[in-house]
Amino acid sequence: MQNQQTPQWLELFTTAFGAKGLVALAWWAGAYHAERIRTLQGTYPILHLQGGAGCGKSTLVSNLWRLSGEPTDTIFQANATFAALISNLAKAVSRPVVIDESERAAPAYEPPFAACYEAGAVLRRWAVMGEPESREVTFRGALAIVGGSHPVLRSRSIALDLDSSARTADNQAAVTALYALHISDLAEFLTKVQEHPDMAVFCMGKAEALAFELADQVNAQLTIRDARNHAQLIALLDFLDTLFHVPAVALEAAKTAVREMAWHTVGATRVPVED
Repeated sequence: MQNQQTPQWLELFTTAFGAKGLVALAWWAGAYHAERIRTLQGTYPILHLQGGAGCGKSTLVSNLWRLSGEPTDTIFQANATFAALISNLAKAVSRPVVIDESERAAPAYEPPFAACYEAGAVLRRWAVMGEPESREVTFRGALAIVGGSHPVLRSRSIALDLDSSARTADNQAAVTALYALHISDLAEFLTKVQEHPDMAVFCMGKAEALAFELADQVNAQLTIRDARNHAQLIALLDFLDTLFHVPAVALEAAKTAVREMAWHTVGATRVPVED
């Protein structure tokens, strides 16, 4: 069901944010089917946006929210209370939740963040005024974290490192042109993504085979969890391509970026986890 022509907003987005931006966009599209994907495959990876000041993290997130038709500052600050954090996570159903940890010097909230990875994972929600915990909730959305350092999340997340040195005048011009588009010019993204849950599931059905391919292409020491996380991204890139016809060069560059991301997990310090 591919379109004959790549939409203008996608051409601008690809120019503005490059291969890694396209990877983030694929994850974002999958976020609207996260609950169903977890039900079928057990997990949906956490997106961890990393990089120094000026690398474009906030600009990328801002434009992802614009594609969803929401205010560009729809982000949850991690300096809020723990109860507010859990409440925010509990309300998300098959949609992204973005937590900004870029100003925090040390990891925080890692246990509840870790629970956002697997199907059936439970978050405890405390009552107000110091009362005992009132109930348990299951996270049903998709979690993205901006900044911060989270050792516990390493095998549950995909690390997207943005580099300010890679920014060019063409990138900035495309960002400006994106912001100039009316919200109605972007509306087809969310409409099409939400209209095709079966296509999302079909594309994600390739993830298991892709995980084994990744182990062959990247490194035999790639853990099954890391292989699955990155294979799901490749499958989601195919979902994005099916809906909007991603230019072939850009699509291959994004898949190459995912393979490089998977390679970087090999040999990285890991916190032991239970599969």
